[in-house]
Amino acid sequence: MFYGPVLSRRFGYSLGIDLVPFKVCVYDCVYCQLGKTTNKTVERKKYVDIDFKDFETELIKRINDSPYIDYITFSGSGEPTLNSDISKFIDIIKKNSDIPVAVLTSGGTLGFDGVVDDIKGADLIKVSLDAPDNRLLKKINRPCREVNFNKNISGLKKLLDDFSGDIWLEIMILEGINDDLDSAYRFKHIINDLGEGIKKVHLNTAVRYSGESYIRLPDRERLKEIKGILGGRTYIIGRKGKISYKESKRELSKIEEEIIELLKRRPVSINDIASSLSLNLNEVIKIIDKLLGKGEIKYSINENMKYYFKPKELKA
Repeated sequence: MFYGPVLSRRFGYSLGIDLVPFKVCVYDCVYCQLGKTTNKTVERKKYVDIDFKDFETELIKRINDSPYIDYITFSGSGEPTLNSDISKFIDIIKKNSDIPVAVLTSGGTLGFDGVVDDIKGADLIKVSLDAPDNRLLKKINRPCREVNFNKNISGLKKLLDDFSGDIWLEIMILEGINDDLDSAYRFKHIINDLGEGIKKVHLNTAVRYSGESYIRLPDRERLKEIKGILGGRTYIIGRKGKISYKESKRELSKIEEEIIELLKRRPVSINDIASSLSLNLNEVIKIIDKLLGKGEIKYSINENMKYYFKPKELKA
């Protein structure tokens, strides 16, 4: 259930909470770094069999054991809002910590009864909006049939009305699919209609290993054009450059387990691993070589970069 803290460019050091089993989601996105969705559903239920008191105890331990946590983030290997207990987990965190809570959602559940009410106790909600219409929603996100574009927008508007924290949008830009300027202007119209409640718009690209081989990165200049069309709240999420991290003085006896836990969630590069876990790069290289030799992890190459991951068949 808990993983990290993991370092990212947007959330700093994030303590992750995974509320659903691997690949339980309302979408089967063509770019998903975790591969195909194995349980595509809109059913909301508990999913995680954990006592709330045990959750609270583990939360406090994780916070006390980590010298730095910028966000506590509901994300992981599926759609976190499908867990019908998410509001209770948020309440427990808020009772025990001042660390801001973020919910990372595909947006495909926001139009369903109770979802917005269950997550409005968070401080930040990041919503994916990869398509400007229903046709591209079906092409990119491949949602459950109960999900459609208009319902998603209605749910997003309800979130804007009922939620007092920050809302960020993320658009995954895919070459030849939604990177044309016509789509950019339609995104602009949608974002303008949603209003100033959208604090940031992030343009992301599928730089990590993807389940669909035809996915390609858009041209950097095209990303800049789209950014210009969408306006001043828009940021391009880069894949290169250093991320400064704080030196950790924790014991490293379980670093292999930490790396494997990280690779279960998403494919990452050597530099990402070193930054996320506050490790010396040379030490990470040695451990990765060991794990590759033991057959516990694999890697893929995308845009001349190696991304390491733990395959689904090795996750048991």
